[in-house]
Amino acid sequence: VESESHPEPTPQDGSHSATTGNEWHSVTFSVPWIVRGADTGQDAINIAVSEVGKRISAASDRTRNRNIEVQSLGCNDCNSRTEALLLVSKTALVGLFVTLEVQAKSAEEAEQRARREIGPHLEDTPLTSVDVSYE
Repeated sequence: VESESHPEPTPQDGSHSATTGNEWHSVTFSVPWIVRGADTGQDAINIAVSEVGKRISAASDRTRNRNIEVQSLGCNDCNSRTEALLLVSKTALVGLFVTLEVQAKSAEEAEQRARREIGPHLEDTPLTSVDVSYE
């Protein structure tokens, strides 16, 4: 399973939440990513993680600990898991989980802020929220 993490430094003076009244929330989105020109499934995964990683690394300093993981799909009949990947004629659809931490007063606000932070960097890509939790 391919993943990429972008930890961000936390201010040492405690100002990250003490002065704003906000708390850090972890927000996870399901992101479909199309890759063209991939010879193998692993190539498609590597390219997808790299491309999305480059794009979300441009998000502002109001986020931290950006992480990308390949989604996995389960089979109830055989109890096995496989990566969320479809590769046809060198064109792939890769399912990714993109998780980042944002400061917000509530889970709803955290999701909105996270969407605003990475949405413009993933233009025309649906962001489906799958989890918002308090850090």
